[in-house]
Amino acid sequence: MTLAPRYTAIRRAAYETVADGDGLTVDFHNLQFPEALATHILDLVNLERTGRSRWQTPPTRRLDSLLQALDVRLGVLPRLVAEGEGPRTWLYCPEDAGEPLPVSILLRLLEFWIEELGSDHPDEANRVRDVLLAKPPVWQQEKKISLTRCGVSEGGTAQPDGPQYLLTTQHFARRIQELEPYDSGEQVLRFRSVARRSRQQGAELMSQPLFHDDKHGRWWFSVVATITLHTMPFHPRPRVHLHFGVRRWATHPDPKTGLVRLGYRRASAVYLRPVAPWLPGVPVSERYSVAHVAKLDDDLGWRQGDLAKLMERLALGTRSFPDPAGLLSDPERWFKGERGVDALIAYSSPMGEHGVGAGFMSHERSRLVEWAEQALLPDLARVSDLTRSELPANKPTNVRKGGSSERTAEGKAKLRLTRRTSLAALYTDWSGTPEFAARLMWRTDRTRDEAIVALAEVLGLEGDGGASEVSAQAHDRSGRGEPVVLRWRTRELVVTLSCLRMDNGLTESLGVSGEPAKGRADRAARALAKRRADMGEFLAKNGADAAVPSVALVEIHGRTVFRGRNDPKFALRLGAADSGVVTQFITSPGSSHAEKTLPAAAESSWVDALRQLGATVVPRTDIPAGLPVGTQYLAVWTATKARGSTARSAKGKFPVAVLVRPGAGGPGEILAWDAEAVEGMGAWIAYPRYLARLPALAAVSEHDLADDSEHEESWFDWPRTRDEQRSATEEFLHRVLSSDEIRGIPTVVLVDAQNIRNLWTWVQDGQVRRDLIRTGVAPAGRPNPWLRLVRIRTGERRETPQWWGLADGDGVNGLPANLWTSAAAENDRIFYSTTPKASTAQSSAVGAHKLQNRPIRLGDRVDLPTIDIDKPAWNPGLVEIAVLSHNRDEDDPHALAMAVHQLRQAPDYRDALSSPLPLHLAKKAQEYILPMRNADDAPDSSATEAPVT
Repeated sequence: MTLAPRYTAIRRAAYETVADGDGLTVDFHNLQFPEALATHILDLVNLERTGRSRWQTPPTRRLDSLLQALDVRLGVLPRLVAEGEGPRTWLYCPEDAGEPLPVSILLRLLEFWIEELGSDHPDEANRVRDVLLAKPPVWQQEKKISLTRCGVSEGGTAQPDGPQYLLTTQHFARRIQELEPYDSGEQVLRFRSVARRSRQQGAELMSQPLFHDDKHGRWWFSVVATITLHTMPFHPRPRVHLHFGVRRWATHPDPKTGLVRLGYRRASAVYLRPVAPWLPGVPVSERYSVAHVAKLDDDLGWRQGDLAKLMERLALGTRSFPDPAGLLSDPERWFKGERGVDALIAYSSPMGEHGVGAGFMSHERSRLVEWAEQALLPDLARVSDLTRSELPANKPTNVRKGGSSERTAEGKAKLRLTRRTSLAALYTDWSGTPEFAARLMWRTDRTRDEAIVALAEVLGLEGDGGASEVSAQAHDRSGRGEPVVLRWRTRELVVTLSCLRMDNGLTESLGVSGEPAKGRADRAARALAKRRADMGEFLAKNGADAAVPSVALVEIHGRTVFRGRNDPKFALRLGAADSGVVTQFITSPGSSHAEKTLPAAAESSWVDALRQLGATVVPRTDIPAGLPVGTQYLAVWTATKARGSTARSAKGKFPVAVLVRPGAGGPGEILAWDAEAVEGMGAWIAYPRYLARLPALAAVSEHDLADDSEHEESWFDWPRTRDEQRSATEEFLHRVLSSDEIRGIPTVVLVDAQNIRNLWTWVQDGQVRRDLIRTGVAPAGRPNPWLRLVRIRTGERRETPQWWGLADGDGVNGLPANLWTSAAAENDRIFYSTTPKASTAQSSAVGAHKLQNRPIRLGDRVDLPTIDIDKPAWNPGLVEIAVLSHNRDEDDPHALAMAVHQLRQAPDYRDALSSPLPLHLAKKAQEYILPMRNADDAPDSSATEAPVT
């Protein structure tokens, strides 16, 4: 048996400047936005808008995208980045790229844009056009713009300005394009740029489409490289991250419809590139632009307000432009530009299976990064490698055991005992007796039987609880108020399971009609309210008591059954919560694969259900020194509120606080903050009680509903409520941190950077300062000696870089798990956590290749060539742990980081968590506030852009 290598260091695809002074500078032509035009544009677009639907700034998003699509040299600074008082630079063109886009052509495009905005008011549009022509914009020169030097915050953190996030990344993207093409030995990659949307950071490059043939046909994909600019707390230089992934293309129409399958009311990205100039006098663009095709009800079309509508008009009379129906019926016809435009439909999960697996594994990705980094030298240098933590243990003391079958069995038995003991303590406190009552609300015999077996497995119960003695007729009658009750007894706990057949329509479609569009949101809200009430009444008739928290496992149809706003899961969850019942859903098997995995799905569902009751096995951190005895962990998360119909009705933010006290036992081990308890003073309550309270706590007020419009746009008006939201979040923090359960007790406050920084601005890189804290309008100061502040940051938005374990010599770069530190100056406060591959990805070889054959390393076919193009790749993310504040007299930041790393390894979770357990539990509260997908409902990510994996 060949042992896996022990990697002692990991490498990151992150780079920073090596020079002081101005560093890398570039000369640019730039052009200011014609601000004299802005007021007139606003008057034009707001002619028929009122209230909150009125535009506050000119709608330049489509215009910005069009300019990028037409001229690959242009850098377009989105209004969100450049907004402010006075003139603002809008367009950039490097001087060494030649003369910029002629003003005469720019004026034609601006006139075209104005005409589009004022299509219903041509006279007013003509007047706006006259204002433009009276004072046209002019290109200017700006010498020596620094791309790598920036200011530094009071806390010692780099502060790039808005243009640098655009110009620096585009500069290095161009340099990557100028390299010799990447040659894997079997594939040669040539990259073109991709236009980025206004809210997207960085620059993107994409290779030509590549294909893979198998027995099902030909499958297409491209390699994608992303270059982004980031900062790190307390570090004075910005960093560039390289990211490589795979984007797959849809080419196989559905045999039933003859069209590529789209998710209902979901837009799919289409990448467009002309093979001839869009306009006379403008060179042919080598940049892909991104449009979106959607199926709204039964119609296919370009998404409302999409770039494609402008491009289609530009192409009119000069070349064929793909109409959505024709594109979806024969995608490959548009791959080679024979019709004047390349058009590639990004694949997403609703389209069915794809013959190319997602992503690259670590070794092949490291080779791609090493090729691209040539373009960054000598102006940037790779950051130092990370080394393993020297602390003796990197796992909690009660970690799930692996290895031999005996050791595994012993670990499982201990875990089951812990669950039973935890439930016994919870129910003794809640009802005076150690009796755990659960409900199984089933639709199919197979799911019911597997769920009964799974409950016994999860809790280590002997026998079937009497299930073998129950007739089929008794089960069929159980949905009419006569539950089949199964019972088990152990030394610690009595378990009763009420089995109820769901033949009453509760799990069926909500029945919301899509037509007419007017009033659809209100119809959905009324349907949800009715189903919610029906679910509450059903559970009340079957003995649910809001005074004693309980749990129900509910079988429901898969996500493909429900269209639009008709998925009943959220209504059922709220109705159950009204009766004090927390819920977990399991999907009826709809395929042979689902049938095979049903036992595992049933077991996972019960484990998730028990966690919602607070019966979570909390990791016992193994930290010999550097952490006070009795340390507890407070996680703060900001959830999104809703009106109550669908995720489209997002309205405002709702802060959630979860307190985990390892070793406290019973209901006191996991608590949550109820801000309305004790006559509005707030108090800590048991976690499951909090989940049941959440629908009421997070309800949207009548004040928030004011000025709600009928159109389908999200009605959460962020700019207008930002200050109010920030004030409310900081007031919430102040009250939580002042509570008796926190004061005087060593407490680690855990926050997620990407989640909370817009509302608690103190944890932003440019604001935070070492060992200080600010929760309101008062100046930052030293926190109370019992408080520590630790911020987590994940790879979301590519804010932590891709990484790999460094192999010795010619070995394979792998994916080691540990806590990692740096020998550079960052090591005293910034640490990195990696965990093993997920259990579902254990077969993903770190040496797998998609771009060339490789020799098989193990087994009967060793040394024979193979290619892994059809295999999905899975790489654990790199989690940054920043110790922002700690007690210098009692703590070691390294020990704090190790504790957070160990909290990602909860014993009753099969795989490591992306966040430490307290933050994970705080995130789960979202499911009781806003409709969320279950684990089996993987998002397709294509509603805004094509996924890269």
